Amino acid sequence: MNRWLVRIGVGLALALPMAMLTIVWAAPPVPQSTAPETVSNCQTCHSEFAESWAKGSHGMAIADPAFREMWVAQGSPHQCLTCHATGYDPTTDTWQAEGVTCEACHAPVPANHPQEPAPIDRTSQACGTCHTEGLFEWQASKHRQAGLDCIHCHDPHATQLKSADPSDLCSTCHRDLGTRFAHSAHSREGLTCADCHLAPEEGPKGQAHSERDHSFRVSLSTCNTCHSTEMHDPGSIHNVNPTPATLDPMASVEKLQVTATPSPVGPLGFALLSALIGMASGMVLAPWLERWYRRLNKNRNE
Repeated sequence: MNRWLVRIGVGLALALPMAMLTIVWAAPPVPQSTAPETVSNCQTCHSEFAESWAKGSHGMAIADPAFREMWVAQGSPHQCLTCHATGYDPTTDTWQAEGVTCEACHAPVPANHPQEPAPIDRTSQACGTCHTEGLFEWQASKHRQAGLDCIHCHDPHATQLKSADPSDLCSTCHRDLGTRFAHSAHSREGLTCADCHLAPEEGPKGQAHSERDHSFRVSLSTCNTCHSTEMHDPGSIHNVNPTPATLDPMASVEKLQVTATPSPVGPLGFALLSALIGMASGMVLAPWLERWYRRLNKNRNE
């Protein structure tokens, strides 16, 4: 009995330090910023833009509570900082400024600015550096073929549409279609252009990621949201107010998606494994340690 108690004690003596070391080693480090934010310099002359920027998604890219909660829940992956911080360097794990600052689109700022204007990247490819989903869909759209970029509809400073009503933006170019649509059954039901041509993306999307389909195509699933029971039969023989659960027969299948984002793994599991290894090693080594201890005492007594 005493021998088993000794073995268990030695096992615990090894298990606890190994578990603590594993927690320290496996915990993700918190990256540190190496340079102060430079937005205050721009605010001196561009106060209106700086104010709208500070309240927008770009200015709150790393400070937004929703992002931070989601980021920490996923184990604080550093690859997120490529878009949520300006000038992030993965080799040194540092960045120039928190959030998407002016330098993200206006770099490099000339040393003699404002005498020399700062560069401006207005291209959709600049937006697509982070908004990859939206850029991919936009490239297959008629808007790209017509020479329309992201900034024609989106305000990059406030990160909002240039109009509170998306249909107003559509009518800027599609006046005839907008006029006819105003007298349609869809319009009488309260639908707008964006409800069909900017349908919500299928599958879960992260905070501030692309939540609307920017190909501007009306898909069959979009029509089925309201007309799933009217494909081939008169609507009079079907339920005119179908429940959301019966709108799309493929909804249950579409939820089974493979995601490229791995599930976060906390250090607790590694610590438990290390503790078990330490416990087993201690119990195996206990008899050898006991013999060594006895020989040491015997030599001292002699």
